[in-house]
Amino acid sequence: MRDCFVTGATGHIGNVLVKKMLEKGYRVTVLCLPNEDLTPLEGLNVSIIYGDITDRDFVMKSIHEGQDVFHLAAAIDIDDGGKDVYDKVYKINVEGTKNIVDACIENKARRLIYTSSVHIIEPVKDVVLKEPDVFDDSKIFGNYSKTKTIATKYVIDKSREGLIDAVVVYPAGVIGPFDYKISEMGQVVLDYLNGKLAGYVKGGYNFIDVRDVCDAIINAGEIGKSGEGYILSGTECSIKEMIVCLNTVLKRKKLPPKYALWFLKMFAKLSNAYYKARGKKPVFSEFSLYTLNANANFSNKKAVENLGLKTREVIKSFKDAVDWFIVNKKDLINFNKIKDYEPNQNISLN
Repeated sequence: MRDCFVTGATGHIGNVLVKKMLEKGYRVTVLCLPNEDLTPLEGLNVSIIYGDITDRDFVMKSIHEGQDVFHLAAAIDIDDGGKDVYDKVYKINVEGTKNIVDACIENKARRLIYTSSVHIIEPVKDVVLKEPDVFDDSKIFGNYSKTKTIATKYVIDKSREGLIDAVVVYPAGVIGPFDYKISEMGQVVLDYLNGKLAGYVKGGYNFIDVRDVCDAIINAGEIGKSGEGYILSGTECSIKEMIVCLNTVLKRKKLPPKYALWFLKMFAKLSNAYYKARGKKPVFSEFSLYTLNANANFSNKKAVENLGLKTREVIKSFKDAVDWFIVNKKDLINFNKIKDYEPNQNISLN
């Protein structure tokens, strides 16, 4: 039986990953912050320890010999605040990851599987983007992406030095059900479902279902090559195509108006402040506008060939996300907007 240690287990990828691990018969220990909402793990046969990845002494005592360590915990900063925000994100994403890596080395963990992001790949125009060999945060935009780049370099360097058996995965835009904490894309789906997405903008991204990501992460732990990284990408989809998908699911016909990109960029900072003051995630932040108009032509060939990555149709992921929100987040749904819609009540993990 595999003995697994998971950080970030209550997140969108994390909670699905844990559920799939338990289905495979893994023994799972999850690291959660004190007072963290454990709803995503409710009823699961997992051991829970409470602490913080930035507490080096704690991390050193928590990882044990022979464990497979799945490190997913991260701070996501989509509004790119000032130095104070960067320092906070750096502490979690870089120092926290270094603590995990060093504890794996010190305590002889069997393998580390680190969830990075395609955001660390320089989006050079008009090329097919592949797994990076060089990690240069000066060429990357945004606090989250820069800090994940630095952290990924640390993982890869230690692996190539022969100090740790580590595999890295680079997920693209993750969508789908079981989105308890409401991810950035989940918020977009919710807003459109509730009739609150007033418009859309030029651009798009590469989307992959959370369940397909988790299958590949598990396979990375079992058959991934140490020192290697694997892009977990799916379907390139424009924002307009995404809305058409949601219209198909919800049986709607009209598209919202298209906003001028220059107009949204001009007001992005004000939008960030507005949403932050209300405790919500902005739909069009500086980071999201940059991302939506950057190259998202990511090749998943390596993961398909080496990890058996399989990806489902994007419309299936959006439908399952819509249905899951309606069934599990009733307090966030305006049912007047979906009077005649009948959601699937039982969303599969597979």
